[in-house]
Formats: sequence, structure tokens, C-alpha cells
Amino acid sequence: MKLIPAAVCVLLVLLVTTPHKSEAGVPVAWFVAVAARAGWRLIKNAYYARCNTRYVPPGIPCPEVVYGAGMTRNQAQNAARAYARTFGDPRCGRYVGHCQIYRFTKRRGK
Repeated sequence: MKLIPAAVCVLLVLLVTTPHKSEAGVPVAWFVAVAARAGWRLIKNAYYARCNTRYVPPGIPCPEVVYGAGMTRNQAQNAARAYARTFGDPRCGRYVGHCQIYRFTKRRGK
């Protein structure tokens, strides 16, 4: 159980010390955090999504923020819907909206 806090500390150090930005102007730390939560590693040209669940009816327990990744924007958003269904009620996937979806492209020398 001591391994989980150590992993969180390592992730925080990576997030704080990574100064690079992707072509979209999104810090690499954002991609690292989303990829970790989505269960992926960083892959060049893959899309990463951070979405909110919206307009969830009372009584349906859904996570407020869901994550996904894929090789296309649509795959990343569908993965976020699957994340919502996995970590919440099976109906949560239909309430996923307002997604930030960015493509990870790390150029050399930057």
C-alpha cells in the first residue's frame, strides 16, 4: 500500500517539473495526468480527453470528471464515456460532455 503514495509523488514531481508544451500550447503535464488516469502512456499523435459529466439526474452516481484516450478525437471521447460507465453507473456515459480533447505532438528541440 505504500507504493500508491510513492507513485502519486512521482507523478506530482513530473507534473511540476515538466516545462515543455505541445503544439497546441497545452503543457505536457496535462497529457501526463490525463494519460495516467485513462490508463494509457503518452503516445505521439494520440488524442487525450478530459470531460465533465453534465445534467446527471439525481440518484445516478457519476464521476464529475472522466478521462479517455484514443488515436482519433472520437475514440478519445468514446473512451471517456466508457470511463464514466466503468467508474459510475452504467448510464453515466450518456451524460459526458464539455470535453477538452488535445492531440499529443511533441516536437524535437522543444
